Amino acid sequence: MKSIRSQISLIILIILFSIPLSAKADKDRLIITNFSQGVDEKGVPLGWELKEKEGSPTFRLEKEEDAYVLHFISKNSSFGLTKEIDVDIKEYPYLNFRWKVKELPSNGDFRKKETDDQAAQIYVVFGRFKFLAKIVGYLWETTAPKLITGISPVWNKTRLIVLESGPEKIGKWVWEKRNIYDDYKLLYDKEPPKTNLISIYINSQHTKSRAESYFGEIYFSKN
Repeated sequence: MKSIRSQISLIILIILFSIPLSAKADKDRLIITNFSQGVDEKGVPLGWELKEKEGSPTFRLEKEEDAYVLHFISKNSSFGLTKEIDVDIKEYPYLNFRWKVKELPSNGDFRKKETDDQAAQIYVVFGRFKFLAKIVGYLWETTAPKLITGISPVWNKTRLIVLESGPEKIGKWVWEKRNIYDDYKLLYDKEPPKTNLISIYINSQHTKSRAESYFGEIYFSKN
């Protein structure tokens, strides 16, 4: 009997130590997407919804090494994808994502409505009612300085932070990690509610130019 118990204990230990570290760490992060679930008949990644604002959207899912990424191209157009989520950022305060820009819109600058174009944007929405919802947006800008904050010239309930600016990192994947809990409190001076929507966008219609970017994994984490 003692020998059987020893064998069972050994099997349990083998199973425990064979679990990948990433699986053990899943409780510390909420995966929003890695774009590995495929696309629908329109080429839209499953779980996401296409939003067309102006012009014709050009996008496709591509595989780079062992990961899937989303490729956006804007030619005098504005479009993006949105995904419904349910995240308490008091518990998971960090937004993590990676993006790459291949081409910036000419003279894009969110500080003026007539130049409000960006190669890559990611927005987190708080509140289910459109006209009451508050939004925190992160931008890869052409000319507005890095880490500058401001209010969207299009929608005054959107607060923006420039994470990357200019051509210095063009063609390179960049990992971003933001404490969106702190960002929300800084931008709105109040405690954030749960977030219910995330979106990624590209546009170049105001500057009548071209932009190109990629998005990879997106997830929230506890630290």
